Amino acid sequence: MLEVVVALVILSTSGLALFSWISQNLATATRLQQSQARSQLQLEGVSWLSTINPAVEPDGERELSGMRLAWRATLIEPMRPEFDYGGGLLPRWILGLYRVEASVTRIDTGLRADWVQVVTGWKLATYSSGGSPNVSNSIGSPSAGAQR
Repeated sequence: MLEVVVALVILSTSGLALFSWISQNLATATRLQQSQARSQLQLEGVSWLSTINPAVEPDGERELSGMRLAWRATLIEPMRPEFDYGGGLLPRWILGLYRVEASVTRIDTGLRADWVQVVTGWKLATYSSGGSPNVSNSIGSPSAGAQR
């Protein structure tokens, strides 16, 4: 009788350890699945954000295909004319670097991904009567005659 009790104790202990291991693996698999879903959502958001010009839309929100993208851009490098390759051409674009804080949310599940990235913003170059480009050093306020 004692051998049966010892065998049952060994069996139940190993069964508990096995079920604990299975539970841990299921929890890890769930976390991995959620992380993969957030990563995929962020990749979609980064792709979507690449269609937005932060010099024109410094902040905003858009909805498409069950997702909501929200962003806020901050100018981190002053707007300046593009490189004109030797000085013979007038620059066509005024470029600036923006730090963009973005988030994308899947509306049906509430899954959300947040990230920060650096994006180039651009505006069509306009010129003053003296031939120098008008450069905007802050969002929305051009300073005439500013040069690189």
